[in-house]
Amino acid sequence: MRHHSAVKTAVLLILLLAAFVLPACASTVDKSEVEQKANPVKDLHQEAVNETEAEKNKVQWSSYDDALVKARKENKFVMVDFFAQWCKWCKELDKTTYSDPKVAQALNADFVPVKVDSESKDKVTYEMRQITMSELADKYKVASYPTVYFLDKDGNKAAVLNGYLAPDEFLKYLQYIKTGKYKEMTWDDYVSKGAK
Repeated sequence: MRHHSAVKTAVLLILLLAAFVLPACASTVDKSEVEQKANPVKDLHQEAVNETEAEKNKVQWSSYDDALVKARKENKFVMVDFFAQWCKWCKELDKTTYSDPKVAQALNADFVPVKVDSESKDKVTYEMRQITMSELADKYKVASYPTVYFLDKDGNKAAVLNGYLAPDEFLKYLQYIKTGKYKEMTWDDYVSKGAK
């Protein structure tokens, strides 16, 4: 009997110690350590938000084959950037203009942007038949680089931009197309009348 009560007393003492000592130990745990363990979900959410923001700030390029279908469906213009791998100003357009977040957002909002390597033998569909990208450049009569064609949602030529424009000027050009001013005046007239 004595042995049984001694065990009961020992168990009771252990439980009492656990009741008083463990909470004290737990309160000394660094809260930042607990928060770090709780943050993976928050971090993943933030990462997803950051990726979504980053996507808004990048031009969402489409394939030439899908561009007109997408433009009709979304009531947008198509922008076809004809470039060559060796072209310095094509690279500058990519590096400075297309990488500008405001330009990317404007293009993604109102245009279906497409890149066409004018010297590539990759195939695209043009007027219901397969031709190479270099043949496509010939069809569009591309003579210098970069040449950027703007088409309405039905594939009709709206305007052609030859050469490089810095981000601010390119944004003005997008506005010129988007507002339909290209139907009323030349780009030079649009700029001279204080394009915004």
